[in-house]
Parts: sequence; C-alpha cells; structure tokens
Amino acid sequence: MEWIEDLNRAMDYIEENLQGEIDVAEVARRAACSQFHLQRMFPYICGMTLADYIRRRRMSLAALDLAAGSKVIDVALRYGYESPTSFSRAFRDVHGVAPSEVQRGVARFTQHPRLTFTMQVRGEEAMECRIEERDEFRVVGHAAKSEWTLENAGQKATEFWAYLNEDGGKRIHDVLALMDGSEPQALLGVSFCDDGEFSGYLVGVATSAPCPDGMEERVVPAATYAVFDCTGPMPDAMQALQHRILAEWLPSSGYEWASKSDLELYFGPNMTAEDYKSQVWLPIQKRKG
Repeated sequence: MEWIEDLNRAMDYIEENLQGEIDVAEVARRAACSQFHLQRMFPYICGMTLADYIRRRRMSLAALDLAAGSKVIDVALRYGYESPTSFSRAFRDVHGVAPSEVQRGVARFTQHPRLTFTMQVRGEEAMECRIEERDEFRVVGHAAKSEWTLENAGQKATEFWAYLNEDGGKRIHDVLALMDGSEPQALLGVSFCDDGEFSGYLVGVATSAPCPDGMEERVVPAATYAVFDCTGPMPDAMQALQHRILAEWLPSSGYEWASKSDLELYFGPNMTAEDYKSQVWLPIQKRKG
C-alpha cells in the first residue's frame, strides 16, 4: 500500500500547483522514484504521459473558469500560458472547441478528473517471473539518432524499428551476424539509463566481435533483473505485459524500478506471429523503507 500512497501524494502535489509551476523532480520525489522511472511508468499505468495528464487537468479547470465567466486572457495567465494564442491551441487540443466558445456558453467541454490510485486485487491471470543477477556485458548494434524524450519514446521506438526493418531487414540481419555465443543470446532492445536519466536506445546483440562501421557499442551495467516471458505479436503483446508488470507486479513485489538499463529480448524473426517469444528484463532493487 505504501507505493499507492506515494503515487497519491504525487497527485496531491500536482493538484496543489496546477495554477503555478510543477516541478517534475518534486513529483517523482513524492512518488518515491526517479524522475526517469516516473515518466517511463506513467503511460503504462495511466494510458497517457505525465505531461498530458497535467495539461488535461489544467485545461479542465480552465474550462470551468471560462464557463463561470472569466476572461480568456486571465485564464490563460492563471494556468501558465504567456499568450492567449498558445493557451487557445492547448485548450482546443483537449476540448475540441475554442476557449471563447466555452466562455460564451455556446459549446460543451470535457472534464478530466484528478487521478487517484487504489490497490486493485487481480488474480485472473498469474504472472510468472524469475530474479536474475547479470554482470555487465557489451552490446553492439544500431543506436537511435533522432531526439528522444520520455514523452515521445514510444513513437520514436516504433519509427526506429520500422527503419531497421527497411530493405528486407538488412540492418537487423547485420546485427544478428555479430552473435558469438555471448549472453544473453537474443536480439536486444536496450533503453540506457545513466544517473537516473534516459541516455539512448540501441538495438543490438551481446558480443565480443569488433564494432562495424555504422554501428555503436555500449556496456550494459551489472544489475538485478526481474525477467518476464512474453508470448504474442509485437508490439501489442509486450506493451500489454509491461503494463501488467508496472500496474500489478511491481506494487506488491517488495522491489522498485532501479536506475539501470531496461532490456527487451526478441527470439526469432517473425515478430508478428501469434506465438512469438520475447522477454522483458526490468532492473530492480529492494524497495527502501
């Protein structure tokens, strides 16, 4: 229950500061996790990014203020927008109508309520995992070059995998050719985390082979992992599993997400097969307190 209470304390802080500056580092502190992991786990648990949630809550309150007769420019400033134009754009993105229409009472608007986390007991489907200690190992492969943030990581990962599979998947085949028996033996998707911050995504293999031109090499640091098997077509099966890991397994496990590199392991070429095999390796540490 402590994990749930931490998340609710973080939501309390957001509510208290919707009309001011919201420090994401403070949100993470109240949630008792790193900023990196808060922003990583939030979409899996809530179905939206943390930034989207804050924007929706601000625009929900802004709509109520406008409906009560407040001026558009006053409401824009109240919720941190320096110009009515930027406020109107954000307002329309959330509500689908202009602020002036709500202010005049000629349009409906939506309300996005405050999030409250509760413990939900689920037992309809067992979750099997194993805890594995892994020494550091070297990986070689293709690193994403475009600008990634925690807000656009999902979209960027999809685009990056599409790029790697162009030309009949030649880039993937070139990576797989570097496999030399080094563990773990699979095609790897590695999200690197340095000092609690996202520092890049690489698709590669564990290998001692020289790094070819056009590829990069990095070291995955030693970590303790919770390892989960996944069966089903990509990316839906893995996304569903990651949601269950973060929403169901992690809160009751006695562990927390460690500031280490996350791993996806892919076995075989046909990723859209109904029985496709993959794994999620979540870096963990014993929860403090």
